[in-house]
Amino acid sequence: MKTIQLFVISLFTTSALWAQQLPLYSQYMMNPFLLNPAITGNVDYIPVRLTARQQWAGIDGAPSTQAISGHMLLANKSMGVGGYIFADRFGPETKVGLQANYSYILELASWDAKLSFGISFKAFQYSLDYAKMTEIDPDDATLQEKSKSAFVPDADFGVNLQGERYYVGLAATQLIELPINVAGQELEKNSMIRHYYLMGGYRFLVSKTFEIEPSALVKATERSPFSVDVNVKGIYQKNYWLGFSYRTSNAIIGMLGLNYQNFVFGYAFDYDITDIRGHQSGTHEIVLGYNFGTSKHKGSSLL
Repeated sequence: MKTIQLFVISLFTTSALWAQQLPLYSQYMMNPFLLNPAITGNVDYIPVRLTARQQWAGIDGAPSTQAISGHMLLANKSMGVGGYIFADRFGPETKVGLQANYSYILELASWDAKLSFGISFKAFQYSLDYAKMTEIDPDDATLQEKSKSAFVPDADFGVNLQGERYYVGLAATQLIELPINVAGQELEKNSMIRHYYLMGGYRFLVSKTFEIEPSALVKATERSPFSVDVNVKGIYQKNYWLGFSYRTSNAIIGMLGLNYQNFVFGYAFDYDITDIRGHQSGTHEIVLGYNFGTSKHKGSSLL
């Protein structure tokens, strides 16, 4: 069991990889629904998004994430529902699951804004493939099995305030913090860790055809240092955008995207600035989407 325990403990407690319990998203502002359930139903159209991310290209077993999501505002205009399916892989571990979201939305007429509260319930199948692990003890009986899996339920909660040109939201994910049963043992250090996300942005109108949107995302847990994404995006005619981000002590990110009719496309490249940069060729992330119904902001942010 030492082989399994050492691997899992290193994944769940190493500060450099703290965020890898949950996927990273460089273009989170294109689909903040993945981070905060209070975003559910915050627009009057139905945004469907497919996200694919390959981290640290060139490294075998590097993190890889795929997610498809959608959400909508109900007819009463005070509630939203949505969900997404995801697959997240990192080395010998795989998580495949789904999440269902619900939000309650309050119109703040005096502020010309809306305040929403969201909750989500999710479940995923966690699998550990022993064949992809390096043996420390060849006689370890556990490694004679091909893989081990466990079913893990969890829940998230969030709140979001959104106006015509700004948004600010706070979310707490993995609220239950259940342990993952690996090879028949529940170790405290194998438990899911609660994550907190604080995000916000404001869109400045520079001219009739050009806008600038600075934004930020703060990520934290109770067991590791916080991380900050600082972003700025230029948007032309609400159809084309170019942006840059800095993730503290981690990466510099370039983003570009376009909107064609109701179709949305976004691409991001992360250039790692840590010691691992010499062993990989960057991180690639693609977002494809379609907006069912009309979109005031089209494919740009403030979705």
